[in-house]
Amino acid sequence: MTHPETSLPPAQAPGSATSDPSGAPRWINGAARWGRRLDRVIELIGQTTAWLTLLLVLLVAFDVGARYLFHVSWVPEQEFEWHVLAVIALIAASFTLQQGEHVRVDVFYQHYSEHVKRWLDVLLPIVIVVPVGLFIAYMSLHFVEMSYAINEGSPDPGGLPDRWLLKAFVPIGFALVALQGVAMFLLALVNLYTHPQQEH
Repeated sequence: MTHPETSLPPAQAPGSATSDPSGAPRWINGAARWGRRLDRVIELIGQTTAWLTLLLVLLVAFDVGARYLFHVSWVPEQEFEWHVLAVIALIAASFTLQQGEHVRVDVFYQHYSEHVKRWLDVLLPIVIVVPVGLFIAYMSLHFVEMSYAINEGSPDPGGLPDRWLLKAFVPIGFALVALQGVAMFLLALVNLYTHPQQEH
């Protein structure tokens, strides 16, 4: 993954609050440190979730083989397949955002100067990604609570019970997206600070 450049600038004017000999303000050092930590957490979660893809492939292969070779199928196993797929999609969304593989339209962004792009990289996560992620995570908690309260299970005979466990990944997934938004904001803020303003 390519992170924004977070090298610290030369020493600042005398009297500025610093935390190391480079002269960088404490908040810049803290933002860089926490941005990298949060980024690493999301990266580890994404890499771990990737193993579920192998599990899903094995489940589908088993289902297809059993159906065409032995003419048998199991409702719980089929439901578990889409449960695993849902977990992959929800949990890996934050990792997808981190890697820049999400759907985006750069009709305007690509024409801006580097300085304007750095400002947008700071503003968009904190104005859109974090609030939207937290809002959906919060609103979906009621969705999970209702499922738990009625002991929701599969409507199909022999299907999987405790559907609230699956629905719980909705707030978890969007909370992780918001967390990645915070990491993006912190690293972009450091990137903006460590590059002098350019003409645009």
